Amino acid sequence: MDFLNKITEKVFDKRNIPGGDFYCRDTSVVARELLGKILVAGDKDSYCGGFIVEDEAYYGLDDPASHACNGATPRSKIMFEKPGIAYVYFCYGNHYLLNVVTEKPSVPGAVLIRAIEPVFGVGEMIKRRQVEDLERLAKGPGNLTKALGIEKSFNGKNMTGSEDRLFIADFDFSDLDADDSKKEEIIKISEKYSRIKEISSSSRVGIKQGTELMLRFYIKGSRFVSGKHN
Repeated sequence: MDFLNKITEKVFDKRNIPGGDFYCRDTSVVARELLGKILVAGDKDSYCGGFIVEDEAYYGLDDPASHACNGATPRSKIMFEKPGIAYVYFCYGNHYLLNVVTEKPSVPGAVLIRAIEPVFGVGEMIKRRQVEDLERLAKGPGNLTKALGIEKSFNGKNMTGSEDRLFIADFDFSDLDADDSKKEEIIKISEKYSRIKEISSSSRVGIKQGTELMLRFYIKGSRFVSGKHN
């Protein structure tokens, strides 16, 4: 089995994909622990993705910036449902945003995925975005979904397995051998995210209420984080 096939097998190995129990916890805890994991869209024959470097936590009635602040509406009711499913919605009539539902059923919560460092399927992501700058490719939640081909049909998909072509994986490639520069690059990126040195927090981006809540989390020093960071 060649190197890329070995990576694919790891990416799609059920044992490396966090289950519902991972998401059935406090939303801020989940948001922090998602940093450094790999967001994947597609199947084994064609997939795109990269390491999560930035996200935001949203709660319920006590969070005025949350869609669930007024209870379960036709749009927000998914935030009260099974942890580990995707919540995808159209924002400002311009782009889709990807969230993963958290907390136990009936308790609203979701993590908005804001940015990744692209690693897999980069050529396809460039084609979708018409942007060749790797740092800009999936920086910002709207750019991220466009790069990964995520749209409304992904709403409600189960992200705790690969069957729905959208999931988050948790592993590194340190046990794989590298014999050329491209392989070494992938392994180095993986090792970097398996040893995250510092996570920073700030107020969330693009909101008017709840700005005092420090619920945006990102990997300090990452070039792939959107907005202001250190």
